[in-house]
Amino acid sequence: MSAIPTRSKLALLLLSLAPLPLAPLPLAAQATKDGHGPQILRYMEQIRNETGVPGMAVAVSLNGEMVFSGGVGWAELDNRTPADGGTVWNVGSVSKVMAGVAVMQLVEKGKVTLDDPIQKYVPGYPEKQARITLKHILTHTSGIRHYKDGEFGPYGLWEARHFEDINEAIGHFRDDPLLFEPGTLYFYSSHAFNLLQGVVEVASGLGFEEYMRRYVWEPAGMLSSSFDVPSRVVHKRGRGYVRDDRGLLVNPRYADPSYKYAGGGMLSTVEDLVRFVQAINDGTLLKPETVATMYAVHVDPVMQYRASGAPVKQDFKMALGFQLDQDAAGRWYIDKTGTVSGTRSVVLTYPELGLVVAVQANALPFDSLKYGEAIAQLFLPPPNARP
Repeated sequence: MSAIPTRSKLALLLLSLAPLPLAPLPLAAQATKDGHGPQILRYMEQIRNETGVPGMAVAVSLNGEMVFSGGVGWAELDNRTPADGGTVWNVGSVSKVMAGVAVMQLVEKGKVTLDDPIQKYVPGYPEKQARITLKHILTHTSGIRHYKDGEFGPYGLWEARHFEDINEAIGHFRDDPLLFEPGTLYFYSSHAFNLLQGVVEVASGLGFEEYMRRYVWEPAGMLSSSFDVPSRVVHKRGRGYVRDDRGLLVNPRYADPSYKYAGGGMLSTVEDLVRFVQAINDGTLLKPETVATMYAVHVDPVMQYRASGAPVKQDFKMALGFQLDQDAAGRWYIDKTGTVSGTRSVVLTYPELGLVVAVQANALPFDSLKYGEAIAQLFLPPPNARP
């Protein structure tokens, strides 16, 4: 394990590589030491009333210390369990950056390179009309398609199956041609990211979940994180909800995420998500040079592929797994959002300022990035303030 770097050292590396109404429900929170706790709770209740989500949770870390963890509303509606910072929900595509850290650890160990073709680790994914590298997958420039309607068969039966092997789990998209030449355009693809499970397993010799537990979750103190296995009993498991034709909240269709652990099949809490990014930033999970590479801009401008018409320029920049967005004050931050089965999550960080924020909610629509950024502003110095 590498020595823990100072935050200023990481900041220098980053700067060198990157540009910069419902009835009231119960509250559960740990107040911040600087007095922001009540303010955040009031804002969370406002968000819940505006969006109609049953519950949400927020955690904040500043300079390596958890300064807020709290929830409003219900983690699940059947028993009306209150939401809090320890509520366990599927974090959707935030799983991608956890898998990305595992890949970057293997890069550090010399077991993997970002220029390796994906077929080296997932032989069940056939050769395509062009070479697809791990970097293409991490930057969503692989040309592999995303989800499409009807691909899981009648009543989504394919999605309800349990898979033990990633080579078997990719059968619904493995034979499709690429949308474009890898590296030339951007197109968000969970299917592409799911292939990283094979990279971790082949390069490490461990099962994917075992690797994540040993080398990511436990070192980071993420003791409530795991794979989303429907049959497991999970303490403090929350539930996501979707809306029916009348706009009423209902349970989503049953799905087994075993085909997409790397792309969207992990369970976590806002507290664990904050610990995860904090452990990236402080050198617990990766060397500072690797963190700087992962957070650096790798795709700019981001020109999104469209099946018909010209590509559309996006207003974010693409790192490895993470993306970079800009707040109203012009400050760049690193973030990843996730959506799955009625849950919505985000984790974001201003690494040079020592700030990490995580937000989860359990119904859609819910703009987690907007709300996460707003909460972050409470802890940030005024723009252009002297240190």
